[in-house]
Amino acid sequence: MRVPDSLLIPALISSELWRRFARRVRSGPLYRWRFATTTPSGLTMAPQSLHPADPQRAIEFYSGHYNFGEESLSTGGETPFAATAPSDDWFASLHGFRWLRHHQAIDTDLARANANALMTDWVEMWGHQLSTPAWRSDIVASRMISWFCHAPLLIKDASPSNYRLMLRSLARQSRYLHHNVPHARDGYPRLLSTIALAYASICLAGREKTVRSAARELDRELQRQILPDGGHISRNPVVLVHLLADMLPLRQAYEKHGQAPSKTLNTSIDRMMGALRFFRHSNGDLAQFNGTGFSPTALMANVLRYDTTSGAPQNSAPQSGFERISAGKSVVLMDTGKPTNRTAAPKTLAGTLSFELSSGATRFIANCGVPDISFERYAPFARATAAHSTVTIDDTSSSRFATDSAFNRLLPTQLIRSPGQITVSRGEKTSEKDAFIDATHDGYRQKYGLVHRRRISLRDDGRQLSGCDSFEGTGGKTSNGLVAALRFHLPATNTVSMLTSGHSILIAAPNKDAWVFTCLEGTVVLEESIQFSGPGQPRKSEQIVVYIHPARQQQIRWSLEQRTKGATTQTRKKKAKETGPAPDLLDVLTNNEAEGS
Repeated sequence: MRVPDSLLIPALISSELWRRFARRVRSGPLYRWRFATTTPSGLTMAPQSLHPADPQRAIEFYSGHYNFGEESLSTGGETPFAATAPSDDWFASLHGFRWLRHHQAIDTDLARANANALMTDWVEMWGHQLSTPAWRSDIVASRMISWFCHAPLLIKDASPSNYRLMLRSLARQSRYLHHNVPHARDGYPRLLSTIALAYASICLAGREKTVRSAARELDRELQRQILPDGGHISRNPVVLVHLLADMLPLRQAYEKHGQAPSKTLNTSIDRMMGALRFFRHSNGDLAQFNGTGFSPTALMANVLRYDTTSGAPQNSAPQSGFERISAGKSVVLMDTGKPTNRTAAPKTLAGTLSFELSSGATRFIANCGVPDISFERYAPFARATAAHSTVTIDDTSSSRFATDSAFNRLLPTQLIRSPGQITVSRGEKTSEKDAFIDATHDGYRQKYGLVHRRRISLRDDGRQLSGCDSFEGTGGKTSNGLVAALRFHLPATNTVSMLTSGHSILIAAPNKDAWVFTCLEGTVVLEESIQFSGPGQPRKSEQIVVYIHPARQQQIRWSLEQRTKGATTQTRKKKAKETGPAPDLLDVLTNNEAEGS
């Protein structure tokens, strides 16, 4: 039963306010005594960090320039922990201490002294400010993991008093997380918190009695958050990379500690590795769905070194709600699901039935993605269905988001409604037909009485993708006057040009690979788009848009076909004489529809 929107928003706000109130109370004077604990005698190990390092970044830190994402702050020699942060993201990066890896990469006397001084500054200035954002659960967890992994850097030349200061702070942060995990934001922050507590149980001396309990809590959270197909409940592919980057060293740390990693931890890692490979395009980048922007290529490469799975990636991720078709050098990924947990998916986007296409070293059709910084600034645009390679009706998104800025900060997520019913079927390649995906969603049913159906088929050599979008009326509504737009967003690195027919558009990659988009049944135009993902600020790009009127045209067919390098007009004419006239670009789709009916 669908809860009315008039009740859903107050319910979400109430749950979020209660979570924040509980966290504040547990961080207040009445509870702070619970975080006092004995100082551990030392550290038992320093797990490996998989995050790639850049020594130049450490040199910038020495000079007082602190750059996170594309936001930079110069402190003039003062500690950055006394400065006013330019953004919440910058603040989280600074206080999360992941940047210690850059100092570790140099590992000079200056690097160790600078890292130790910054750690000491934090403890003295923020170590007891439990009600501040510096003690947000995911930031605490990130900071603890970083201190454990880079402990040799922090303690090698540290004085005994500074070493004890660090140990005492780690014990306090560990105890704080232990009591506040239930009130951490659901999803990645809560899972990261349980991972950090597992680190603490084996890295802090004298915590042997907590190893099993911490492992059990981690197992419970993994069972809840990692879906059977290996995806995360946020449906955000990049979350898998960041979780694996912390879980793989943890598994190795258990082994060095003499503890066998749990079966749940091992199977979760294996499933996540499979899902990570599922979401990778032919060029190695991740598909841009539900919060994934610029792919962390170097980190992903480090993570995949530990991938022991073999064979081709799975074709379907049914619990996560995604489908994949691959053939030849081409890969197609399609969003065929809906949020599995609203509060655990703060970056959910309205991209139902959107798809991306890559071939060789290039992505040819993409979604706009999200920016790595200042997400909230661009969120209303990045979330919209119009920012995805799918169909929009009447310039309206298929999911509904909260738009009242006065309430947005009180909601665990801005998602209010998503399509209620999604159907998916697929057919694998056989000798008679190509692989296809056939899916529907009812995101436009309530307002317009229409159900969107999309069927795509990839030829067995991977050189042609055929598609058909249709609109099924559900009665009670009229579609007269409505305009539907099929959008195909193009990466900013590609160039496009309209061919003389007016029905086809050439998409060319920098390496001269090219595909041709063709649609004979609608008005095909090129329009400006925006690529939110990537280094720096969002960049202008282009999109192919096909306009139709659902009341007069219930379906529209289109095709993307790879253009052979170096093929000349004479060569194509000669081939036509030898093999007969070239087939209609839409024949494959028509045949598949007949075979699949």
